[in-house]
Amino acid sequence: MNTPPPITLREKLIFGSGDIFIGGSQVIMAFYYLRFLTDVVQISPALAGTVVLVSKVWDAVSDPIMGVLTDNTRTRWGRRKPWFVLAFFGILTSFVLLWYPVGFEAESSKFIYVLLTYIYFSTVATVCLVPYSSMSSEISTDYEERNNINGMRLFFSQASSLLAAVLPLTIVEQFNDPTVGWLSMAVIFSVFYAIPWLAMFFCTHERVPMGDQRSKLHIRTFLAPFAVRSFRKLLLMYFLAYLSMDVVAAVFQYYMYYYLERKDEADLVIGTMLITQIVLIPVVVTLANRRGKAVVYQYSIGLWLAGACLLAAYQPHWPDWSIYAVAALVGSGVVGCVVMPWSIFPDVADVGELSFGHRIAGSFSGVLTFSRKFSGAIGIFGVGMILEFSGYVPPLQEMVDGRFTETLQVQPDSVITALQLIVFVVPMALLVPALLAARTYPLDKETHGRLRRYLEYQRGEEPTSNLSDEELAGIKRLLI
Repeated sequence: MNTPPPITLREKLIFGSGDIFIGGSQVIMAFYYLRFLTDVVQISPALAGTVVLVSKVWDAVSDPIMGVLTDNTRTRWGRRKPWFVLAFFGILTSFVLLWYPVGFEAESSKFIYVLLTYIYFSTVATVCLVPYSSMSSEISTDYEERNNINGMRLFFSQASSLLAAVLPLTIVEQFNDPTVGWLSMAVIFSVFYAIPWLAMFFCTHERVPMGDQRSKLHIRTFLAPFAVRSFRKLLLMYFLAYLSMDVVAAVFQYYMYYYLERKDEADLVIGTMLITQIVLIPVVVTLANRRGKAVVYQYSIGLWLAGACLLAAYQPHWPDWSIYAVAALVGSGVVGCVVMPWSIFPDVADVGELSFGHRIAGSFSGVLTFSRKFSGAIGIFGVGMILEFSGYVPPLQEMVDGRFTETLQVQPDSVITALQLIVFVVPMALLVPALLAARTYPLDKETHGRLRRYLEYQRGEEPTSNLSDEELAGIKRLLI
C-alpha cells in the first residue's frame, strides 16, 4: 500500500460523515422502533422487546467475527475500506425492510418477519461499525488530531440524530396512510445514510501499516481485548453510559405523551436535547485536549445525573419552558459521555498493539460494537417488558375521512409511575459505576505520547526506542 498523503480537513469531514448512519439510525431505533412495532405493526410490547433481544445472540457471534475479518483483510485499499462498499448496499436494503409495515394477520407471522429483518439490519450495522470504528484509530496517529476527528464524527452523529429525532414523524404525517408514511421515511433515510460510505471508500486513507501478522478465528482471539486493563475500563464507561441513554430514549416519547401529556412538543424537547449536544461538542473536545478525556467524562456524568433527578421530579404543572431547560441540562451531560469513549478508543487500540505486538483494532471494535447494540437491545427490551407488565394500553387506530387517526388512551397509574422511575433509577444505577471506572482510567495525554513514539519504533518506523526497559515495564503495568 502506498504511503498516504497528510490528512486534510476534507478527508476528516468525509470520514466523519460515516457517523451520519451510525448516530441517526440508532436514534430512530431508540425513539421510534418500539412504538412502530407496538402501534403500527401491532405486536405486544413484550414481543417487540424480545425481537431486539433475541437478535443479540447473533450479534454475539457476528461482531467478534467481523473484528477478526477486518483485522485480517489485506487489499490494496487497506484493511477497513473494502467493507464500506458492502455497507453502502446493505444500508439501502436493510433499513427499508426494517420499517416495512408488514400486514400479516397472525401476530406470530409478524414476529418472525420483524425478527428476520432486524437480524439483517443488525448484521449490516456490524459490517459498518466494526471496520469504521477500527479505522478511527488508524486514520491518524496523533493524540489531538484523533480527538478532533472523533469530535467531527460525533458532530455528524449528533446532527444526524437531531434529524432522526424530528423528521420521521413529519414525513409519516404527510401521508394519509401511516404505513405508506413509514415506508417512505425509510427509503429517504436509507439513501441519506448510505451515500457517505462510498465517499469514504474513495476519499479516505489508513495511516497505520497493515503488517503481516494475522489474527486467528478462535475464541482466544475474541476474548483477547478483555485482557487489557485500559480496554476493560473503556468498555464499562462506554456500555453503561450508552445503556442509560438507550433506556431513557426508548421511554422518552411515552414520558412526553402520557405523563406530561404534551405529545405535540415531544420532538421539540428531544430536539432541544440534541441541539445542546451539537453546540457543546467543540467545547467538550477542547476540554478533553486540555484537562483529559476521563476528567471530562466524569463532569459529564454529574450534569446528566442532575438532569435525571429533575426529570423524575418534574410535575406537569411546572412552567412550560422548564422541560426544555431540563432537556438542555441532560443534553449537556450526555454529550461528554457520548464523545469521550470514542475519543478514548484509538488510544486503547494503541495499548492493544503494545500488548499483543500487532494491531487488533478490529477485535477491540467488535467488542464495543456488540456492547453498543446490546445496550440498545436491553433498552428496548427492558422498557417493553416494563410497559407490558405495568398495563400499557396502545392507541386506537381508525379510518376517518380517508385518513388513519391515532387516539391515545388513558394509561393506568402503574404506567405513569413506571415512566417516572425509569428516567431516574436507570441513570443513577448505571452512571455511578461508569463514574468509578472513569476515575481509575490510566491513560493520559503524556503517557500516550510516549506510547505512540515506542510503537513507531516497534513497527520499524523509528531507529531507536524512546523507553528504557524499566520505563517500558512501568507503562505496561499501568495500561495492561
